[in-house]
Amino acid sequence: MRLASFNTKLAFYFIIALTAAALLLAVMLSNSYGASAQQAATATPTSTPRAMTFSAISAGSRHTCGLRADGTAVCWGRNSDGESTPPAGETFVSISVGTSNTCGLRRNGTAVCWGRNYSGQSTPPSGEIFTSISTGAHHTCGLRSNGTAVCWGDNSAGQATPPSDAFSSISTGNWYTCGLRSSGVAVCWGNNGFDQSTPPSGETFASISAGGYHNCGLRSNGTAVCWGGNEYGQSTPPSGAFSSISAGSRHACGLRANGAAVCWGWQDDTTGAWTPPAEETFTTISSGSFYNCGLRTDGTAVCWGYINSDGEATPPTEYTPTPTPTATTAPTNTPVPTNTPPTATPTLTPTSTSVSATDEPTLTPTSTSVTDEPTPTPTATSVSATDEPTPTPTSTSVTDEPVPTLTPTLTATGVSTPEGADGRMSRLEREMEAQQELIEAQQEQLTRLQALINAMNNRLAALEGGSSAATPTHTPTPTNTPVTVLESTPTPTATSTSIPTATPRRASASALAPGCIRTIGLGWLTGAWNADCLSDKTPATAKAGTRYARFYTFTLDAPASIAVSITSDDVEDTYLYLLEGRGNEGSIVNRGDSRITDQLQAGSYTIEATTYELETVGNFTLTLDISTAGVSR
Repeated sequence: MRLASFNTKLAFYFIIALTAAALLLAVMLSNSYGASAQQAATATPTSTPRAMTFSAISAGSRHTCGLRADGTAVCWGRNSDGESTPPAGETFVSISVGTSNTCGLRRNGTAVCWGRNYSGQSTPPSGEIFTSISTGAHHTCGLRSNGTAVCWGDNSAGQATPPSDAFSSISTGNWYTCGLRSSGVAVCWGNNGFDQSTPPSGETFASISAGGYHNCGLRSNGTAVCWGGNEYGQSTPPSGAFSSISAGSRHACGLRANGAAVCWGWQDDTTGAWTPPAEETFTTISSGSFYNCGLRTDGTAVCWGYINSDGEATPPTEYTPTPTPTATTAPTNTPVPTNTPPTATPTLTPTSTSVSATDEPTLTPTSTSVTDEPTPTPTATSVSATDEPTPTPTSTSVTDEPVPTLTPTLTATGVSTPEGADGRMSRLEREMEAQQELIEAQQEQLTRLQALINAMNNRLAALEGGSSAATPTHTPTPTNTPVTVLESTPTPTATSTSIPTATPRRASASALAPGCIRTIGLGWLTGAWNADCLSDKTPATAKAGTRYARFYTFTLDAPASIAVSITSDDVEDTYLYLLEGRGNEGSIVNRGDSRITDQLQAGSYTIEATTYELETVGNFTLTLDISTAGVSR
């Protein structure tokens, strides 16, 4: 009898203890749940809209595109063929807008086009590397590093069949194309119904722009010359000098040295379509079919014109940057209760039943509401916790007495649950990707720093070896005022589009490809090194091996002082030689790693622009300034 009584009491005390533990667990889970939810809520980043700025802009027929500082493209206006939808994840160094398509140039020189493609104008040839690109009405052209042109798309007027000349720049119009030789002479091909493919004879230009059926070029002194269709005065530019020029469909615009825009040609007299906004100044201007766009000094865009039916003249003014997540401590894997509303906590009330001679009462649990216990209120988070286990104490039998199953619950109506395993894994993967990108960027910076250190060591070794090189200056300022007579006969004829493996040898003048020796005019030009031309005229302290070169000839008809400088974004180290005569076999007159200044007598000379680094390719800009000041006659 006493044993039965003891067992019954033991069961009673055990149930009370189990009930208290269940309630304590519910409160602990509620506190942990609320803390985790509050922690997740405070980690939500916010973003403030910023001004939309661009480094380049291009206006087309009914859409416009701009490049942001990070190389991403942003387009607006008509998008019927996807011309205003740049490919995701791509970045570019330049962009060109056509009638219904757009092309961009990646940093590695490959081209990407999107939009209308019925003539193949948006399908660049595979395997080609370009230094510049231009998109016209229905065709596109690009320049290789050796200056030769490649075109694709509509060729009904021969506009996509360029001559074999080498060009320093190229511009596409409606069914025709124009290129500038390094000498400044313009060459055009394709449709010629308005004489737009017949440049004026005897003229040389520093830049050129092809429009609808007319072209405009800037002389070295900044004055403009236009030719082709002129029914609206688009080929009659105003007097004065411009720093840049852009031809549209039936009009053209130019920028003065102070950044003020001037436009001429067709316009609607009632709206002043080509009248630029008052008191605005720009660093860049681009003319479309019936509108224009310019970039202010802060990079924001302004457009104006007659037609804006598709929003092509309404550039975006701001953007919302992607928020940067704030680092927080991830919630622990504490079991999360299920979303079953709490109804009652059992209260054990003994009732008397008929039992054996023990007269001990049987404990029958009955349900009542618990008013004194607080109901935990969870704080909202943004993820689900369906995968988290729900703690469910199981019933325990003590001397065959039933124990009620206690399931602590939380109400979650109108809120979310803490971050689940899938959410945490996704967040951790994003954090790892960000860390990997940071590591790659740091490695790239270290590589560049090491290359710079090597370049400085090479230069120091050259100076210690007795080189007569002048102190390098990497910011040459071209002067475009001619004071002496230079050769005007161009000789560029590039013959190689690939980069063969070079073997160390001395190239004689006769062995050089025709594209290796060109005539340089007064001012500056752009060129490229590849394995077509070789040089071994390097300082005695330099590392032995093959270096690539380009050779540019000029003739002085009177004594003059000269300044030659070279810059390159692709090659860390460059070197210049000034040679007597035409070709690369003349004796060395002067040399320097990035700049040469000298006083020369009348005669022919050759500039050898050389890669100091062994077998390194890349692009460069060469500047030649000539003055008669201080020359001893």
